[in-house]
Amino acid sequence: MSDFEKKSIIEFKDAIKPYTLERPEKKPKENYVSVLILRELKSAARFTTDGIEANSAVIRVGGIEETVGKLFGRKQVASDRRKAKALQRTLISNEMSRVIGNDGWKGCTMKVNEMCQRCPECALFGSAASEEGVSITSRVMYDETYTIRALSAIVDEFFQNAPGDDYSKEPTSAIREPDFFKEGTLFPCVVTLKDATAEEVLFFLNITDRNSRYGATGTRFGKTQNHILGIYASHREGPSSLEVAKEIALTLAKQGLDKKDPDYSKKVDERLKEVMYLDTLPTDEIKAIAIDAFESLSNKQRINYLKFSEIQSSNILEDIRDDQVVKSILVDQIAKIGTFLSA
Repeated sequence: MSDFEKKSIIEFKDAIKPYTLERPEKKPKENYVSVLILRELKSAARFTTDGIEANSAVIRVGGIEETVGKLFGRKQVASDRRKAKALQRTLISNEMSRVIGNDGWKGCTMKVNEMCQRCPECALFGSAASEEGVSITSRVMYDETYTIRALSAIVDEFFQNAPGDDYSKEPTSAIREPDFFKEGTLFPCVVTLKDATAEEVLFFLNITDRNSRYGATGTRFGKTQNHILGIYASHREGPSSLEVAKEIALTLAKQGLDKKDPDYSKKVDERLKEVMYLDTLPTDEIKAIAIDAFESLSNKQRINYLKFSEIQSSNILEDIRDDQVVKSILVDQIAKIGTFLSA
């Protein structure tokens, strides 16, 4: 046990032990650690595929259909991986070079077929077959995450054109009108780690806490705050991000309504339309509802879980805010992944 590790980390490792592995194994088991996150936009963001239109999906909530905004799982994992690889280059380059030897470790890359396949990040997030012919399956499962409100309530269009230094110029083909998700937009999100070690769970939590940009690699837009609302360990996988988002919208719509009212269902649907077109949503209230929604859905799906509350999660994040603590966690993980990464 490292001298840098704090009390909450030790307690967390002990408590989560039945749902994690001592070291990564090649044969899958049924160990799941789900992290409930509320992603809150702190500035306008572009989440598009074509660079113009906001990613969206038509979903059914209660008795209505609505088009909502969408943040692809791939955009989330790519951003988290970039952050994780950058952190490794900062903290454990010397340690990785000692393990690899020869010319040392050059730092892992996001290039699909050029990942080092020797670092903790590759072991956890996976990689395609490299020159050595090893393919590593990711043990981090991301859902697509959806907005609670309707697309037209949370997206604006802004004119953009190529900059120039003339006072007057003709319109050019460079002018475009891309969609921006408004600041304050909320994305309830569930990310699940399967058959992870305790160190890998802590590594993921630290990356999520650090990361503040999602979307395309070169995006200059979209400051994001990740609120970690809870950690849930189980031998069954928990609810999806979409299920949680729907449950939040329904909970908001049902507030103040009488279930005994013969027109209850009709009134819920009417309130749903109002909720989904609100100008803003109160973040603190949504955080509490998201926690209740995840736990209620888990109970309905007969999932027994070990819970770490938002306060407990915050204490863990506080204890791993120091780079030296994170380095200690990564060094511990380096010693555990050698056999797992061999062909």
